[in-house]
Amino acid sequence: MRGNVQYKRPYGWNRIALRVAGKYDNGDDKWLGNNNEAWAVSYHGTAKHNAKSISEDGYLLSRGRRFAYGYGIYSTPNMHIAEQYAQAFEYQGNSYVIVFQNRVNPVSLKRFPVGGGEYWVSEKEDHIRPYGICIKRR
Repeated sequence: MRGNVQYKRPYGWNRIALRVAGKYDNGDDKWLGNNNEAWAVSYHGTAKHNAKSISEDGYLLSRGRRFAYGYGIYSTPNMHIAEQYAQAFEYQGNSYVIVFQNRVNPVSLKRFPVGGGEYWVSEKEDHIRPYGICIKRR
């Protein structure tokens, strides 16, 4: 459990941790824990060319294009749904996809049911924080 939501590990993916300890809230990392103060885990599929800016700057609403369920940053607790939004890229003759692993503030989170899962919409950029990059060969 993370933030009172069941956490499903990204099995079958190579995960790279981002250095986020002490980066937010004046160094208070309670959002990263595994207790009731922790934020829930979500996933966000993207293109390779977005990985650097999301890793360094987080999610920027000004770069959003589609807001089918309202204005905000979209993610999901379901890796399989997030993978559908990841754009494949080629490296050394193999095809790969990138999905970010995030923590989401449950206080402002809006949830929308979709095809056997949920979309989560965070209306504030600082209420969704990337903390890992998951990569998988297709």
